[in-house]
Amino acid sequence: MTNSCSDAEELGLLLDDVRRAEHHLARAVIRAGRLAGSGVSERVEGLPLELLLGVACRFTGADRRTLIAAGEALADLPAVAALFVEGAVSWGQVRAITTGAKRLTTAQRNVLDAQVAASATDSFDPDDLVWAARAAADDLRARRTVERAEQRRRDANFVSVQAALDGGVRLYGELDAITGAPILNALDAAAGPPAPADPAAAAEAGAEGDAVGGIGVRGGDADAAAAGDGQAPGWSGSSRSRQYAAALAKIAADWLGGYTRRPARPLLIAHVQVSDLTASAAGTVELNVRGPLPRITARLADGLAADADIRAVVFDGAKPLAVSDKLTAATIPTKTRIAVTARDRGCRFPGSQDPPGHSDVHHLVHREHGGDHDPDNLALLSRRHHTLVHHHGWALTLEPDSGQITATRRARTWRSLPRGTPLAPPGRHDPDRPA
Repeated sequence: MTNSCSDAEELGLLLDDVRRAEHHLARAVIRAGRLAGSGVSERVEGLPLELLLGVACRFTGADRRTLIAAGEALADLPAVAALFVEGAVSWGQVRAITTGAKRLTTAQRNVLDAQVAASATDSFDPDDLVWAARAAADDLRARRTVERAEQRRRDANFVSVQAALDGGVRLYGELDAITGAPILNALDAAAGPPAPADPAAAAEAGAEGDAVGGIGVRGGDADAAAAGDGQAPGWSGSSRSRQYAAALAKIAADWLGGYTRRPARPLLIAHVQVSDLTASAAGTVELNVRGPLPRITARLADGLAADADIRAVVFDGAKPLAVSDKLTAATIPTKTRIAVTARDRGCRFPGSQDPPGHSDVHHLVHREHGGDHDPDNLALLSRRHHTLVHHHGWALTLEPDSGQITATRRARTWRSLPRGTPLAPPGRHDPDRPA
């Protein structure tokens, strides 16, 4: 490319190519579902459909099995299939939704299908829609099944220590959300916050609002890997994984030296809806890492009450009610920051999955333009997206009742619902979707 016009044209062609590829893939998946098990491929080609896709289309075994399984599942998810053809949901989303629906009955799939149809707007970020669909599928399954899966995750906790050839040690482990929360909270507290790499961004974050620290935990190697060079975006000095290693050594040395303090415990942000005060719903544990929020059963939430720090934020829909009235204080009050964090649960820029610990509280209307600390004027933005908003002219607005953020720049408009928003009830009319 030699000029900005050709660059813009190339970008537009990329988007067009992806949309066309998704449209044709949608038709192929649905057709594979119709042909699977029909015997047509055996009669015409003398090969099972799965093997034919392998030799004729060069599909790997995993790809052809996934294609056929998704097509078969879409037979019970007609609304999802229609959205796939329209381009309202992607192949990646369909693959995840149909996998989650695998263990549901036909009747349960019909309910899930109606919920996805009522929710699949551009307000749901792609990953958030997948996580909400998986949560809805869990809710449709028998409660005992969910509790058994929860117990299996706890029973699978382990940490392995191996000696390296150079005399060092390698640590590897897997922990469920409840076990991992106090460990990660302790590491996060001992390591301290990561510093922004850009001094201007640091000054800007300080002017905009307080960094959201102490809420949940921060991610590590996943962020460093995303940077491609071992350094996480927006971090200076050592990567977060090296900071965690030093923090772990400090915690162990303190304990062995007899230095004890109040043990680290998981922090639970309880979302209480004024319309559902008597409901016995599952809760979530906020981990400051990218990915879906871990869901726990009501029974486990009750058991955690004696061992966890609990902070409750009362909501009316998506609007937090229990907030400070210090709207023009020099800094954002703690209660307000907690409420905004509980509402947003991470960076609110459309498409972002950055967790709260990587985020600052951003004033939608800046202080110098008359903005105050009302939650309706605040939103979490991760440091990289915070810089993006200020340097590239994005304007953000909040719809308080739904929590939806709208980001606009020139002719572009993108929307974002709070992380963890559940699917809508079946049958809700979407005025933006053609009949």
